[in-house]
Amino acid sequence: MTGVREREAAHHDRFAAALDPASMPPTEPDRLERMLLEEIGPVAGLRVLELGCGHGDLTLELLERGASVVAIDISPGMVDVTRERAQRFRPAGALEARAAPVEASGVEPASIDLVTGKWILHHVDLAEAAREVHRVLRPGGRGVFFENHALNPLLSIGRRHLVGHFGVRRFGTEDEHPLTRADYALWRSTFGSLELAYPDFHFFGLLARQLFTRRPRMREAGLRLDDALWRRLPALRPYGYHVIVSATS
Repeated sequence: MTGVREREAAHHDRFAAALDPASMPPTEPDRLERMLLEEIGPVAGLRVLELGCGHGDLTLELLERGASVVAIDISPGMVDVTRERAQRFRPAGALEARAAPVEASGVEPASIDLVTGKWILHHVDLAEAAREVHRVLRPGGRGVFFENHALNPLLSIGRRHLVGHFGVRRFGTEDEHPLTRADYALWRSTFGSLELAYPDFHFFGLLARQLFTRRPRMREAGLRLDDALWRRLPALRPYGYHVIVSATS
């Protein structure tokens, strides 16, 4: 994983270098963050470890809701952005921000009530990450993550053979690996319980984003179709691209 971590850090450091924390006040959580926060529930008074904090949108929201947050990211640049934003816009918040890999957070054992993250597990070594999350959680603590997964064979084929080719844009990095049934089995072997929730049916909206990058109305139409299918055909929900993974120690 050393080469992967170096590539991920460099990729996100380049992105962080273009950001100005002073011009990035907190915003309302986006649709996906709202789904994650709803699954998490109240956090006031909890010590929360956020994995892959990025530029800190979720971090600032957790601080606003009363959590004491340890925010880590593989990218030192992103950690600096998050720290500066918190100092400027959440000065009363209890934040510890550090550059560290998910698999070796440096957090003391059994000291965390909640581990969370948005789009982070599919970037890491899942076996090591499971052990690390389990190590830092207090008894009865939870890990709740918003993720991409690979249960839809059509999306998996498209990711392997189309993305990055034929003019189909790659939005993430080559080292990402959407979660599979084998990954879920691994986590179930580590935690007392593991639950999967499907907050939307992200399929046609994703296809439109990849294939019609310059036509936002196509993506909007795809998202509307996804929402209708999520409501009317619950059996399809596991075959969208999004999943919320909840693990209890």
